[in-house]
Amino acid sequence: MLKCNMIPLLIISNNSREIKKYLKKFINKNTLFFEIKSEGKEYSIKEIKELIRETKIFHKETRIYFLENFQLSSLEAQNAFLKLLEEPPANTLFVLSVDNENKLIPTIRSRTRVVRLNKKKLVDLTPQVKAVLNKLISDSNFNLLSTTPFTLEEIIIFFRERLIFDKKAPPIIKETLKLKSLLENNNLNLQLTLDHMLIFIWKTYRMK
Repeated sequence: MLKCNMIPLLIISNNSREIKKYLKKFINKNTLFFEIKSEGKEYSIKEIKELIRETKIFHKETRIYFLENFQLSSLEAQNAFLKLLEEPPANTLFVLSVDNENKLIPTIRSRTRVVRLNKKKLVDLTPQVKAVLNKLISDSNFNLLSTTPFTLEEIIIFFRERLIFDKKAPPIIKETLKLKSLLENNNLNLQLTLDHMLIFIWKTYRMK
């Protein structure tokens, strides 16, 4: 039998080979492994409902269901999958992989054990993200509602690069790290958290 506590796993990595290597430790002759792939660009609520129906069929063997790149899922699909996590079938382990956990609703993150396989890998900031943040700190008339979507991790990286010459960078990094920790451990709304951070940055650079 599979020796694990059946708490769903959330693997943070964008390296498919690395993820598969990690999963091998859970697979043996007494387990049934299912890799679920979306038929479209993202997991749909229809596909998740089909998965729910399938998992209701009893198996004496331990089953592992692996959904790779689950950040590519609709909000409806995530909410449907959440119900599966709230009432998990017996002898079943769900494994999700994402490139960034902040792309999932907080309630899914709170019901999984997070495994980070690429802790040391740095995120490359896109020119769009750099342009938005530079404009945010320099233009007092900047429209906060028109920003390009980005993550708290990208904000941290951007302002770490400014630590040497920008005295306003440290409090912004401190606030972002605090919010990142709250997101990982509480059921906070991701969009509201990002909005708060943008307003915090805007106000910080307007203060004398």
